[in-house]
Amino acid sequence: MIFLPGEKGVKGRDTSVKAASKETVENVMMNRDQTEKIFAQNRPLAVMFGLVSLLIMLVLLLGIVIDGILISTKMRKGEWCSRTYLPREAMWGIWDVAKVVILFLFFGYMTLIIESALIGVFPAVKDDNFRMILNSSILDVLVVVFVLYFTVGQYKEKLISLGVSLKNFSKNVFYGIVGYIAAFPLLILILAIIAVVSSLVKYVPPRQPVVELFLKEKDAAFLMYTSLFAAIAGPIIEELFFRGFMYNAVKKYIGVFWAMVITAALFAALHAHAVGFLPIMVLGILLAYLYEKTGTLVSSMTVHMIHNLGMVFFVFLVKQLGA
Repeated sequence: MIFLPGEKGVKGRDTSVKAASKETVENVMMNRDQTEKIFAQNRPLAVMFGLVSLLIMLVLLLGIVIDGILISTKMRKGEWCSRTYLPREAMWGIWDVAKVVILFLFFGYMTLIIESALIGVFPAVKDDNFRMILNSSILDVLVVVFVLYFTVGQYKEKLISLGVSLKNFSKNVFYGIVGYIAAFPLLILILAIIAVVSSLVKYVPPRQPVVELFLKEKDAAFLMYTSLFAAIAGPIIEELFFRGFMYNAVKKYIGVFWAMVITAALFAALHAHAVGFLPIMVLGILLAYLYEKTGTLVSSMTVHMIHNLGMVFFVFLVKQLGA
């Protein structure tokens, strides 16, 4: 039913909105009181949250300063980073990328089928968390094998063509750190806008499976492996595929700018739901930009590791609050 101004439905709807708003405020106050109670009982946790909040503010301010310096450098037509390697046009193409994706999906389904058959023999496979990380580990290793097959094997390329190089390693790590700090204010702004919009439309985004894993899993050894996988192994493998392999293939056909945008969009689509899509896409553009500017994956891997490590640490902090 559509209610027009002046009809009784307007009052009913207004009352409903007020009730929902009141409920939201009560939930916020309840969560705040619960958090304060936890902090009062666990002073080290309170101190840790305080230090993390301070660190975020310092990084935010430093990011704004660095942005100003970078803009000033750009206006003087200067460069803030130097290229380690100037790759020639990739020998592989989009069809090779498609082949890797097809192989990835095929072996993903095969892995699920094999696991279903082995549940009776290996009870551990019944555990959703164990199965998710096992599958991710297997498939990530296979992605590396596939990428190397189509580049080093089929086209006889060297690893440097994928951006794998330790030349100027410390300098490229520095570029990655500076790049991430520079992008931090924009990421915070986007997240703040998304939080406000989500609150206005009363939408609570679902947690990603890996976040649920960190929040609910109790086994310390398993959590340690998952943390190392998410913060180190995952970023290395994903940068090899998305920037070293896919970006170079797409760039051949549509140029640098659109290759950055499209690969970043695909990167975000595979990592986040609708709410997290935009910040992950911005991060993906930064990763491609750093790779394009330096010619190696060291800078983008550095950014990716810092971001994932920060997310893992944040989730563990939230876990201490009993979320």
